[in-house]
Amino acid sequence: VLENSSYFSLQTYDGVEWVDANQDGISAYVGWSDNTNTEISIPWANIGSPISLAVIAWSQWQDDGHVWTSFPSENPATNSGAETFTYAYVIADRTVDQTPGYLPVVDFSGSVNKMDDALNLAIVFHQHQPYYKNKLTGMYEMPWVRVHAMTEYVDSPGILSRYPETKITYNLVPSFVEQLVDYHNNEALDVHTAFAGRAWPLDDNGTVSGYPNATSLELHTMQFQSFWNSGWIYNVSSDDAELGWLYPSSQRYAQIYGMTLHNLKPATIMNDALLAPQDFLDLQVLWYLYQFSPDYVLGQYQSIEDSSADGRPAHGDVTLQNLFAQDGGYTTADLDYVISAQLLHMANVLPMYSALAASGQIELTTSPYYHPIMPLLMMDGWTFEDGIEVDKDSWPDDTRNQLVNGMDLFEAELGFRPTGMWPSEQSVSPAMVQPVSDVGIQWMATDEVNLAGSTDMNGNYIDSSIASNLATPWIVTGVDGGEVATIFRDRVISDRIAFAYGKMTPEDAVSDFLNYVDGVRNEILAEGKDPSNHLLTVALDGENWMFMSEFQHHDNARPFTDEWFRRLASHPSIVTTTPSEFLAKNTTLPKIATISTGSWIDGTLSTWAGEAEESLGWQRLVEARQALVAFGEENPTHAGLIPAWESLYIAQGSDWFWWYGLDQDSGYDELWDTLFKVHLSNVYKAIDLELPPYLQDLWSNPALPVEPYSGIVEPLIDGVILPGEWDGAAKYDAPGNGGELDFSAFYIGYDASNVYVRIDIANMSNVVDADGEKIPDIAIYFMQPNAINFNEVETNFRTYYGNEILGFPAKSMVSLNLDDLRSDGRASWILFTAQGKSGDKEVWVGSTPSALGTAAADEVIELQIPWSDLGLAPRYSTRVKVVTSLANSTAYGDGIDLEMAPLAPAEVQLPDLESWVEMLDMADDTGDEDGSGEIVYGLSGDFAPGQGLFDLTNVRMRQSSWNVRFEFTFAEMTNIWGMSNGFSHQIVQVYVDQDRVNGSGNTALLEGANAEAHPEWAWEVALSATGEPGAVKAVLASTGETTAKGLEVSADLSTNTITMTVSKNLLGQSPQDYGYIIVVGSQDGFGPGKWRDVDADAGTWVLGGGDDAADDGVDY
Repeated sequence: VLENSSYFSLQTYDGVEWVDANQDGISAYVGWSDNTNTEISIPWANIGSPISLAVIAWSQWQDDGHVWTSFPSENPATNSGAETFTYAYVIADRTVDQTPGYLPVVDFSGSVNKMDDALNLAIVFHQHQPYYKNKLTGMYEMPWVRVHAMTEYVDSPGILSRYPETKITYNLVPSFVEQLVDYHNNEALDVHTAFAGRAWPLDDNGTVSGYPNATSLELHTMQFQSFWNSGWIYNVSSDDAELGWLYPSSQRYAQIYGMTLHNLKPATIMNDALLAPQDFLDLQVLWYLYQFSPDYVLGQYQSIEDSSADGRPAHGDVTLQNLFAQDGGYTTADLDYVISAQLLHMANVLPMYSALAASGQIELTTSPYYHPIMPLLMMDGWTFEDGIEVDKDSWPDDTRNQLVNGMDLFEAELGFRPTGMWPSEQSVSPAMVQPVSDVGIQWMATDEVNLAGSTDMNGNYIDSSIASNLATPWIVTGVDGGEVATIFRDRVISDRIAFAYGKMTPEDAVSDFLNYVDGVRNEILAEGKDPSNHLLTVALDGENWMFMSEFQHHDNARPFTDEWFRRLASHPSIVTTTPSEFLAKNTTLPKIATISTGSWIDGTLSTWAGEAEESLGWQRLVEARQALVAFGEENPTHAGLIPAWESLYIAQGSDWFWWYGLDQDSGYDELWDTLFKVHLSNVYKAIDLELPPYLQDLWSNPALPVEPYSGIVEPLIDGVILPGEWDGAAKYDAPGNGGELDFSAFYIGYDASNVYVRIDIANMSNVVDADGEKIPDIAIYFMQPNAINFNEVETNFRTYYGNEILGFPAKSMVSLNLDDLRSDGRASWILFTAQGKSGDKEVWVGSTPSALGTAAADEVIELQIPWSDLGLAPRYSTRVKVVTSLANSTAYGDGIDLEMAPLAPAEVQLPDLESWVEMLDMADDTGDEDGSGEIVYGLSGDFAPGQGLFDLTNVRMRQSSWNVRFEFTFAEMTNIWGMSNGFSHQIVQVYVDQDRVNGSGNTALLEGANAEAHPEWAWEVALSATGEPGAVKAVLASTGETTAKGLEVSADLSTNTITMTVSKNLLGQSPQDYGYIIVVGSQDGFGPGKWRDVDADAGTWVLGGGDDAADDGVDY
C-alpha cells in the first residue's frame, strides 16, 4: 500500500484481516510531478518466495474508495466505489524469462468466496407483451412479440448463461407465452409480415421493378414504421471490436434513414416521399434483420441448451451473418429468408429459459393470463378523481379464471406450475390475495410504496425507509386464510437501471449498482441485523429498459448486462438468489395485517382508472360483460360463449387502460384504442349480438350542405321567413317520407352568440297532433364539441324516443314539444344534457325551459340556441341531426322516430368571432435560458442552433368573452421532429393562482419540473403544452383531474411564437385578477412529465449543467 515515497507498507492477509508483513528490504518510488513512474522493490522472501503469482494494481482516493485507475484494465475504475477486481496478470513460473507486457490476463471471478453475512439479492424481470391478436381474424394487429423475441428476450438469458453463479427470476406472462408459441407453431401473421409477404414485381434480372401490391397509404405507413427500432443500429463503427462486422448494413440503414422523414403522425404520414423500390426493399430487409440479436446470430448463446434434441434450429445463422455484413442490394429472397428464419428461431426462446430453470440458475414465475389489474377486477365499482362513476360488481370469477387459465397455459408450455407471481403492474389489494393463494402461488412481488401503505399486526404503518423492513418478505393473508409471501422492490435502484444507467458506461453503472446494494447491506448491519437473513428485491420490466431508455444508443444494453451479471457473480458481499430459494431457507417472516391497495406506479391505481377516457373504457367493458352474462343465461350452450369470454378477458388487460387518458402517451394512442375495441367487439360478434354504436364503424365524413355557410345570420324568431334573414345559413335537404311530421329541409346558422335552426315542415297543419294522444316532438342533437371519435365520456349515441343510432357522441339535445306552442306560435325549448348509459338506457338530464320566444312556429319552425348552452366557443366544431318523433309519454324510448336528417350528420364549424382585450405584453431578457446559470444543451445535432430554443423573449396575454390567449415568443424555434402542434423542443407550463391566497392551492409543480412555487403563488390550475397534442393538458389542483378539453396549442415558426388558447370554463372567468407563473423547459416525450433530464454532464439527449442524482435513497 503506497501513499508517497516516504510512506508505503507491505500487508498480508491472515485469514481474518490485513496485517503488517516483513518490511525489510522494501523500497519504492511513487510517481509524481515530472516523474510519474512508480517503482516498487519487494524481496521474494517477504511474500513467501512463490514460484507462480498473480498481480493486481489499482489507485484510489484515500478513504473514499473511488478507484481512478486499475490494472489489468479489465478491472473496473470508477468514481462509484464497490469495485471487485477479478482480473490479474499471471506469472506462471518466475524462474522462466518473460516479458511483463505479454503476461496473460486471467479471470478469477469463479473462485471468489462470498461473505458469510452477504446480502441476498433477488432480481426479477417481467417479460410481458399485451395480447395483439385479433381472435376472430387470427391477425396480429401489432407486431411487438415477434419484433422483440429474437433480441431482448434471448439476450437476457443468453448473457446470463455465461455466469452460472448469478441467479435471476424471470416472470413470463401467459399472454406473451401464447403469442410467442403461436408465431412459431402456426407461422402467424401480423400487420408487418402480412405486408412483407406480398409479391414484388421483378424484371428479367430478378431486380425489383416496382413496389409490392399495396395502397399508397400502406406503403407510406410501412416506410415510416420500418424505423421503429433502437438508435445504436444506425451508428455502428467499423472499428468496434464487438459490432464492427455489422458496419456495412448499419451504414446502409443510416443512409436510408437520412433519406426519409420521421416523427410523422397519421395526419402527416403522406408528407414523406416514397423511397425508390430497391431502397424500399433494402429498408424492409434491414428492418427485419435488425430484429435479431447479433450475439444470437453469431451463436454466442448456443451453449445454453441443445436445440437439436427436439428438431429446433441451432443457435446462430451464417446466412443472417452474411446479410448483416452486406451494405444493401438485397433481394426479395433475402426478405423471405429473414422472416422465415425469425419464425423458425423463435422456437428457441422458451427453451432457453427452461434450460436455465432446470439448472437452478433462474426461477420462472407468471402473472394473470391477460395481465388485468386484479384489484380493479375485485372492486365493487368506483368514482375516482374524474368524478365519473364506474358501476360494476366485484368479478372474483374473472380474477380466478385469469389466474387458473394462466397457470394452465404456463404448465402446458413450460412443464410445471410456478409458485411465484408478478401481479399485473405489481397491483395489490386485500381482496386479490385469496384468489392468488387459491391457485398455489406462494409469493408475489410489488413495490416499496405499497409496503409503506400497509399496516403491521399492531395496526401501525410499516416504515419502508428502514432497510431491514424493505429487504424482507412479508406474509399477507387472504380473507379465507390463504397466505402469500410478498416481496417489495427497492424502487430507487430498480429505477436507476430503467432510467439512469443507460447514460453511464457499463463499468460506472454496475459500480453504482453494487455500491448501492452494499449501502443497503451496511444499513442492515448498522441496525444490528444479519444481511444474510434479508432479501433485497430489484424488479423491473425485463425488456423495455433495454431498448427504450438511453441503452437503445448503446447496443441495446448488452454490454451493461454482461458487465452486470459478471460482477454480480464475483462480488463478495452480494449473493444473487431467487425468492423461492430464499423463502425455503427463511420460513419465519413478519406479517402484514392489511396490505395497501396500489401498484408500482405511485402506489395508486390511477394510471388505469380515474381519467375520463379510462372510466369510459371501463363502462364499456362493464356493458360488454353484462351483455355476455345475460346472453349466457339465455343460451348456455351457445358455441360462441367460450371465445366471447376469452375476448372479454383480453379486454380486461392493463395495457389498454394504460394508454387511455393523459397520464401516459405512446404517441400512437389511437392504435391501442383500436385494438381494445377490436377485443371488445369480438365479445359481441362471437355471440351474434349487435355492436353498440361506439363499436360500429359509423364515423363518417359529414353531409355536404345544399347551400354552404356564407356568413352570420340574425333571423327574427317568429316562424315567418323574411327575405334574406337565412341567407348566410347552411341548408340541408331531408329525405322526406310523407309522414305526419315530415320536413323537407333544415337550415343552421350562427351569429356571435347563438346558433339558429330552421326546420321546414312539409305540412304545418300536422304540427299539432289531431287526436292529442301522441306527443309531437322535434329534437336537435348536438355532438360533444370538437369530438373526433366515439371516445367521449358522458355522451349518448341514440335518439331519445326511437333509440335510433345518431352516428356521433351527442352531448346536447334541444327538444321542442309542439303541443306547447302558444296561440301566437311562440314556444320554449328544453335543453337536455347527455349523461351516458345507465343499465340498458341512456340518460338525459333536462334543464329549465328556455325563454319564451326562443322557438316559434308558423310557416316554418325557428329556434335560437346560445353557444354557451351547447358548450361551443369560437373555432369549435360540432355535428348536428334533426329528428321528429311521436311519443306516448316523455319517458325514454316510449315513442317512434318519424324522420331523421341528414343521413350523415351536418357539421358546424364556428368562426373566430372573438374580440380580444389586451391583458399583458411583457418583454423578457435574452440570453437567460441556462436555468440556474449552468444548464447547457444536449449534444445531439437536433438541438441546433444550440441556443435560443428555451429563451423566452416575450409574453403576451389577451382575453375574450370565451377564452384567454397566451403568446410565448422564443429567440429560436424549430419543428425538427415534425410535431403536430408545430414546434418540437419546448415544454411550456402556466400555473394559475386564482384566489391569490397565500398557501391556498398546490405549491409543487407538475411531474418532471422538479420545482416548487412559493406558497404566496400556490396554484389552482396548471396548463402544460408541448408540440404533441397528447401532451397538452390542464390539471386542477382541487381534484387532481387532468383534461385536454378547452385547451388549444399551436405555433408560428415565422415569429417563433407558441400560442396557447384556454377556455375560461377551465382557467376561470376573471383572468385579470389571477397570478401566473410561467415555466419553460426542454421537452422529452419519454421523460417524466415530458421534461428532459438534466445531468451534470450533457449527453446526446440529456441536458448538462445540473447535479447528478443524490445518493440518499430519495428518487428525485
